[in-house]
Amino acid sequence: MSSVAQGNAFEDRVFNAVKAELEGDPLGLSPASAKPFKKKGYYSRDRDADIVVDVSIEVWLPSADQWSMLWVCECKDYSGSVPVNEIEEFKAKLDQIGGANKKGVMAISGALQAGTLKFARANGIGIIRLLPDEQVRHVMYYMTSDMVRDVYRLDATEFLRALTQSGFTGVNRDFYAESEGYISGDWGTLLKRSLNSASR
Repeated sequence: MSSVAQGNAFEDRVFNAVKAELEGDPLGLSPASAKPFKKKGYYSRDRDADIVVDVSIEVWLPSADQWSMLWVCECKDYSGSVPVNEIEEFKAKLDQIGGANKKGVMAISGALQAGTLKFARANGIGIIRLLPDEQVRHVMYYMTSDMVRDVYRLDATEFLRALTQSGFTGVNRDFYAESEGYISGDWGTLLKRSLNSASR
C-alpha cells in the first residue's frame, strides 16, 4: 500500500469512528446539531483561501447561521515518531481558521517525540493514539466484578507510555487519548467531553 493510500485509510478509520459515535447519539447531542466532515475547507483570512482539514465536527445551535464550536482532527499515520513541528503546523492552521470556539486534536498511529506532548499540552491540543493491530494484545480474563473495575480503570502512567513510546503494546485497548487535561479510553468519552460544552 502506498503512503498516500495508507494515510487515507487512517483518515477513514478516524472519520468512520467519529461518524459512528455521532450517528449512534451516545453523546447527548441531536444528530442535527453535530455534523461530521472529511476534507472540509475553513476560511483563513491570512491566506484569503480555505484551509482543508482532515476530519471536523461542527456543532450548531438551533437557528444559528454559523457553527458555535468547531472540533478539528489532524491525522498522522507515521511508522516513526511524530516530531514537534507537526503539532506546531497544526496549531498555526487552527489559529488561522475564523471563529472563536475551536478545539484541535491530532490522531496518530506512532508515538510522539520528546517535547511534542509538552507543546501539545501547552497549546491546548489533544492527542489520540490509535495503535496498529500488531501492537494490541487481546487477553481473556476470568474475573469477578471487582476485578473488571480494576482492569478497565484508566491509568495515567499507561496512557503516557502509550503516547510517547513507539513500541508500546496495548492490552485489550487500541485507543489512548489525552485532551483538555483528561485521559479517555474511547471515542465516546473523548467526544462527549469536547462537544457537550458547546451545545449548552
